[in-house]
Amino acid sequence: MSVERLTAAARTLLQEEIAAAHGREVSFVVRADPNGSLTDARVVARGTIDAVLALPGVATRGEMLIHNHPSGFLEPSGADLHVAARLHDEGVGFGIVNNDVSTLYIVVEMPRARAVARLDALEVANLLTESGPVARVLGTAAFEDRPGQRDMAAYIADAYNDGGIALLEAGTGVGKSFAYLVTAIEWARLNGERTVVSTNTINLQEQLVGKDLPILSRAFSTAERGVTFALLKGWRNYLCLSRLEQARAGQESLFDAGRGAELESIAGWAARTADGSLSDLVEEPSNEVWDAVAAESDLCTRLKCPHFDRCFVFAARRRAAEADVVVVNHHLLASDLAVRIASDNWQEAAVLPPYRRLVLDEAHHLEDVAAHHLGTQVSMLGVQRLLGRLERNGRGLLPTLAAELGTHTDLLGAASRDLLTRTVLDALVAARRWADELFGRLARRLDTEQAATPVLRLTDSFAADGVWREGLDVALDNLLVAFSKLRDGVETIADRLSIDDPAEMRTRLIGELRGVVRRLDSAAEGLKATLQPVGYRAPAGPAVRWMERRGRRTPNLTLSAVPLDLAPVLKAALFDRVETVVLTSATLAAGGEFTFLEERLGLSLPPSRVTVREILPSPFDFGAQCLFGIPTDIPEPRDDEPGHGAAVARVLLELAHASDGGIFALFTSHGALRRAADAIRGQGQVGARWPLLVQGEGQRDQLLRRFREAGSAILLGTDSFWEGVDVPGRALRVLILAKLPFKVPSEPLTAARLERLTEAGVDGFSHYLVPLAALKLKQGFGRLIRTKSDVGAVVLLDRRVVTKRYGATMLEGLPPATKAIGSWPDVRRELEEFFAMHSIGTPVSSS
Repeated sequence: MSVERLTAAARTLLQEEIAAAHGREVSFVVRADPNGSLTDARVVARGTIDAVLALPGVATRGEMLIHNHPSGFLEPSGADLHVAARLHDEGVGFGIVNNDVSTLYIVVEMPRARAVARLDALEVANLLTESGPVARVLGTAAFEDRPGQRDMAAYIADAYNDGGIALLEAGTGVGKSFAYLVTAIEWARLNGERTVVSTNTINLQEQLVGKDLPILSRAFSTAERGVTFALLKGWRNYLCLSRLEQARAGQESLFDAGRGAELESIAGWAARTADGSLSDLVEEPSNEVWDAVAAESDLCTRLKCPHFDRCFVFAARRRAAEADVVVVNHHLLASDLAVRIASDNWQEAAVLPPYRRLVLDEAHHLEDVAAHHLGTQVSMLGVQRLLGRLERNGRGLLPTLAAELGTHTDLLGAASRDLLTRTVLDALVAARRWADELFGRLARRLDTEQAATPVLRLTDSFAADGVWREGLDVALDNLLVAFSKLRDGVETIADRLSIDDPAEMRTRLIGELRGVVRRLDSAAEGLKATLQPVGYRAPAGPAVRWMERRGRRTPNLTLSAVPLDLAPVLKAALFDRVETVVLTSATLAAGGEFTFLEERLGLSLPPSRVTVREILPSPFDFGAQCLFGIPTDIPEPRDDEPGHGAAVARVLLELAHASDGGIFALFTSHGALRRAADAIRGQGQVGARWPLLVQGEGQRDQLLRRFREAGSAILLGTDSFWEGVDVPGRALRVLILAKLPFKVPSEPLTAARLERLTEAGVDGFSHYLVPLAALKLKQGFGRLIRTKSDVGAVVLLDRRVVTKRYGATMLEGLPPATKAIGSWPDVRRELEEFFAMHSIGTPVSSS
């Protein structure tokens, strides 16, 4: 037929791969060159043609999928036609060859490569006017005309047309999400190309998928073409139906009696849930149960799974492969990046489908999230949970395996039972003992560090630390040996069982055991990378190592090793490979410049692809809506911490009287927050009138809900409340920022980055700590004024912002609120006048 369209190299590769598969079915993807010849062949799946359906994004528009029919009969089967139809919708052709590749039957031609249709930036901006489709859907009462939003959409349209990187800071109220989503939807309509939108917080994800995209779908869908979007999460966020079935069947040997009801509740939910994700569960399950039923990439049997047609993970991935807009978080984006770096895969699906247009919202978090995913972490509780999956109180995978082996009376079964009882269970006991010894010694070493949050940076000098001579070396060696014996024993038994009887339930049990063993191998690598990194090469250059203990109720010791300098990695692996990247946030620029962000993310490395740097100011009238008070007679936190803490509590109570509550107080450490809470409670002036809500004494969302409902509450929060918190209206009318949010310079990653800057002859304080604090301060400030009708006061209890040279840089980036600077009595008087003007609270008498 048309086999001559295959280039000689492509035809040879097809022949060799089919021969290597002994004539079984193999699926390939080929690319059409400008002359229509099919070239650049690559293998994408082996097995029946249905296998390609498990690989969303396996081919891109303008390519062709080809597979062989071993029978030599090239008439397409029902499965062939099903796959061909699916691929045709994505602009992908479909063909069939015989085993010697002498004949090619093309079922569906590839659409001709079409020229990219450019967006008209003015037309895109006009979609967001009072006469546009968004306004028609929202209605005149709900629609707000936002010139900054239209400007932003036009900038993004240019970036889609011409490629490159756009840095767009959008002040509160600009409406940045509609600006980038409308542009992405229009681009998909014209060019059939998806956009990946990545956020840092769950709140923003929920806003995009639950509110913004449904509105825009109604606005832009037509009878011919609907707007499609998908939310994609990491594997462990989804329920695995196969693992659930196995857990229910073996619950007597896997779990304590109390977990049965929990499993049955999840099973009932599984029959009702639309997406099978953890967030859809009313009550979050215990770690023990979710560990046993969550989807895991390395345990998944893909098409061989009897539940594949209902699989929540692949349903989500298929929706993502077909969507105009795919919403993910930075963690999943970084996981995808790590997989692509490790596998050198830049064209096909990895964790995410392939993409050429990317929007990074809350982009200032990307560096830290990427560092986490390109590094390694091992925790005490993580190791304990893995060992508990094998056996805990007579339940677990190994007791289940023992019961299974008890049904085998042959010699191989007897040998496996003997290996299990004599070697594997002994290795498990040893692993537990030496894990406890290792983490116990590290914990005692950590106790010698003087810090509110115990942390110790592991520099090269740690190799000579006394903890090794005291027994850490023996504990580490013995733990690694125990892990190795567990792996070897489990693998030997698993191999024997696989040969003996490939029954489905036994196959799943073997898969579970191998999955735990692989994770123990990863833990072993993590221990070596953090404690004994000799010969260890981090995947992204020099690493920073440390150990720390976190958690008040259940302390957990964690060992970490993360890359020190991600700039060249992010540039090479992300920003130079994606055609268009839009970075946006309410806080990208420090002191009115993007230099800091560009340097941290590698965007300033030559040749720079940044084409746009714009700050789109908030449309709110901050001069009228907000008073910014800076008392200059409050003790400096660094010079007089007790005096500063007492002043914070006193000012907070006086402001509560003046504003009748409605106060957020944001701190930079949990210790300062707890001291303030104790001091306020000691005054006996809070309670029914001003409910006191303290971070750590309830879930974050629960505290925020109670704050909104109370109307006069006082909420004390730390890091997670500085951003991603939205309380419009009168419930929040005073924001207290206890001190400038500088990072602790001794924190391991910060210390290492400062050292790197010093080595380069750069002042780390002014070039790293100050810009970071400026961005954080801007985030905190942004909690107060959320709508055009909001009014309130921000009070910063750190005079360094007006007495130190760097203060001007920090103030420059803040919204242009009216300022009240002076002694606390003078500032308080101006605040009271502002409150009276806006009917907020009642003034407190001067003392």
